[in-house]
This record gives sequence, structure tokens and C-alpha cells, in this order.
Amino acid sequence: MSDTTDTYVPKSQRDSSDGTKFKVDRNRERLEISRREYATGVKTTSTYSKVETPGWMKKEPLKDLKYEKYGARSEASNLASTISLSSNQGKEKEQDSRLSRLKRSRQEMEKRYDYDEKREDEDEEENTSIQPYLRLDVANPSTIQSGKDNYHTFQSKIHDKENRDINSIVRQHYNQRTQQSKRQGSRVNSPIYKLRNFNNTIKYILLSNWGKCVKDESTKSPLFAVLDLCCGKGGDLNKCEFIKIDQYIGIDISDVSVREAYDRYSKQKARFKTHHRSENKYNFEACFATGDCFTQFVPEMLEPNFPGIIEKTFPVDLVSIQFALHYAFENEQKVRTLLTNISRSLKTGGRFIGTIPSSDFFKAKITNKQFYRDQDGKTKFGNNLYSVTFDKPPPEDGVFRPPFGNRYIYWLKDAVDNVPEYVVPFETLRSLCEEFNLILKYKKNFVDIFNSEIPHFFNKLNKNLIDGLKRSDNKYGAEGDEKEAVGFYVGFVFEKI
Repeated sequence: MSDTTDTYVPKSQRDSSDGTKFKVDRNRERLEISRREYATGVKTTSTYSKVETPGWMKKEPLKDLKYEKYGARSEASNLASTISLSSNQGKEKEQDSRLSRLKRSRQEMEKRYDYDEKREDEDEEENTSIQPYLRLDVANPSTIQSGKDNYHTFQSKIHDKENRDINSIVRQHYNQRTQQSKRQGSRVNSPIYKLRNFNNTIKYILLSNWGKCVKDESTKSPLFAVLDLCCGKGGDLNKCEFIKIDQYIGIDISDVSVREAYDRYSKQKARFKTHHRSENKYNFEACFATGDCFTQFVPEMLEPNFPGIIEKTFPVDLVSIQFALHYAFENEQKVRTLLTNISRSLKTGGRFIGTIPSSDFFKAKITNKQFYRDQDGKTKFGNNLYSVTFDKPPPEDGVFRPPFGNRYIYWLKDAVDNVPEYVVPFETLRSLCEEFNLILKYKKNFVDIFNSEIPHFFNKLNKNLIDGLKRSDNKYGAEGDEKEAVGFYVGFVFEKI
């Protein structure tokens, strides 16, 4: 028998025991691989991984051990070929196709949403005779129109809130909010337009003051990467461009919000890489995923769609969670899962930046007896823009024990429509963060942050944003009901050691 043969032999049968060698037909081998991929649905190779399956996914280890694969980022990794959901890798046709599919998907979702909305209206009409205040436009103050260009303030339609879990309520609330925002009218006419500008200014200040420091101090890192937990509709994408990041990763429990965030990023992404950042464009790569960072771990949410992302991009420089951490304080396990995600995702020296309702604010309202009893006898405080209603009578000294599960119902006009939230005792948060090697570096109330920092940012921020902060006395900042509503929040920064 000759030493070689042109006959194709499967890979498993090559190098036989009798020493016969075979000439490999590469085309036939590729065909065999393609057929195998088609049959199994598993690709042999990946953009992000050199192996067929990431190592930690081959068997089911303890969840915490998945983070043992977190390591230093590869300096040789190419930004364009790492983890961009929308990166076309030079294939504009593929990008156009993705955008087309996205538009069709959104149209289908809107049709389903309109159908569900109509059905819920019919259900409410059937029950009005039995429960006269079931209709939200009667019972819910957030449905009152502002009177400006027929602007419609946000209203949610979530039935049976008392018997539903918090995740279900939050997901449906923000899904509906995302859908309805397209039909509300110009945001300039929102009754909380100035309040939104104030909150956005605070986030610009926090991310700029504490995010840029990370980049300046980490010259060895090839990428400036940000993990945005509870990213919503991508409202902080502009802020990430403001601090000149290289890589963005957004995760949120609301699938509709995630699609909206991806759509926003895709429309404004810089299509060509240059030495200078394009103005009014996102000059960073981004990927988005749907998941619950309070009950799932980051690799579980990212790796299925972005294999190898943990090895390539983590640890990141910055983790941000804005106006969402309070949902985790339903119980201690959720808080610990969240802090595991934050700590394991951050590099040493990286920053964790967030905003939450202030436990000091709660304490002051309670101890000063600045509350009243509503028609159901529940403790409540607030004004025409926001309200807090406790499920149970709060402690007289304003100190919540135990620190978890202290639920209240929060309403913010045109934004949060009677959604359950939980008190976040800040000292409990600080103590738990220390267990995860996160040390408090900064904490201030929103009003104090604004007053101390706005002089440095007045000429740096977008003119429309600044103009939206103008008060009735021609000064800048919050006033009246707005000042109390923004004073409800505190900003903080922790550093990974």
C-alpha cells in the first residue's frame, strides 16, 4: 500500500495503528465541521474564545467559582474584535441586516404591547362596577396631564401588585415605561424635566470625577471598560462618552429597555475608527444583555451570547448602578449576589459608583414626624412630585432593624408609578461592601454634590442640560418640590482594594 492516499478519512480515523498516513482533504474537513455545527447547534470556534466551550462552562461548578476565571485583560486583544454586539467587523451589510431585524422585532413588540394594553383596559372596564378605583386614571395621580402640548405623563398598568414578586413588577413597569415613552410627547414638556436634568447632572459629576481618575491611574490597561448594571434604556451612554471610555457592557432585567439601549447605541455609534473621537457619536464598543444582577452572576448573563468575554474584558475599571440598588435590599442574599458581581468584576483600584435613596433622609422624615396617614392608615410622606408609603409603620427612631426587607411604595411623577422599593441603611451597605473589599471613598446628598461641584462643570456640560436647570430666580439648581425630591437621593463611590 502506498504511503499516502487521496481518499478522505474522518479526523477520528487518521493516524491508524498500522502507521498508514493520510493526505487530509481540507475542504472535506471544513464540510464535516460545518455539518457537525449545523447538527449540534454548537460552533467549533468563537470570536472570543479559542476553545469550543469556555472552561468554566464545561461542568457546573459552584457559582462563586466561575469568577476564578476573571483575570487580567489581554493587552493584545483587538477592541473591534472583542465584545461589541453591534460591531460589524467591516461588514456593513451584516449591520444593516441586524438593524432591520431589530426594527421588525420592535414593531412586533409594540403590536403585542398595544394588544395587551387594550385587553387590560377591557378587563378594567369589566371590574369597575366592583372596584370603582381600579381604573388607574382615577386612582393614580401620575396620569394627570401637564397641559403642555397634550403631553401624557407616564402611567403603568400592572395588576395584582400585592401578590406579585418584586422582579416581575419591576420588569413589567420598565418595559411599559420604555414603550410608552415613544408616545408621550417631547420630554421638555415633562412635569419633572428639570428634576431629570438635575439627576443627570449629578451622574455626570460622579462618573467624571471618579471615573476619569481610574483611567488616569491605570496607564497599563489597554481599555477603559465600564460595566453598567441596571442600565435601562441606555440613559448613561452619553455620560460614558463624556468620560471617554473604550468599552461598555450594559445589563438590565427589562428586555424591552435593553433593546432600546442597543438601538440608541447603534444609531449613534461612530462607524469609523480615527485618531480623534468623533463628535456627537459613541466612540466606544458596546454590548448589551438581559439579566437580573441581584440573582444571577455576570458570567451567566454574558457568556451565552458573548463566549470568552470574561477572559477578554474583565476585570473592568468601573461598575455603575444608578437608581436601582435599593431593589436588592429585599433580602441579604440579593445584596450579596450583587456585591459579588461588582467586586469580582472590578480590577484592583476600580470604582463602584451608584445612587440610592438616602437612609438619612428617611430617618429625618420619621424622627421629625414629617409624615401623615393616608386613607388606608399607612405612613406616608412626600409632595406633588414624589411620595413614599410604608407597608408597615416605620420605627420611631428611623433606624430599620433588621436592615433588609423594609418595603415602601415609591411614586415619582412621570417616572416611577407606585413601585415597591426597599430602604437601604447605608451603614449596612458600607459594612457589607467591606466584606467584598470595597472601601467607601465618597458619599454626599444630591443637593450637596450639586452645590459643591457645579462651578467646575458649568462650562463643560451640554448647554441644553444646563439651561434645563434654570430656576425661577434665574439661578441654577432645584427649587420647591423639586429640591425635596432630589434631596431624597445620595451618591456614593467605593474603591476595590
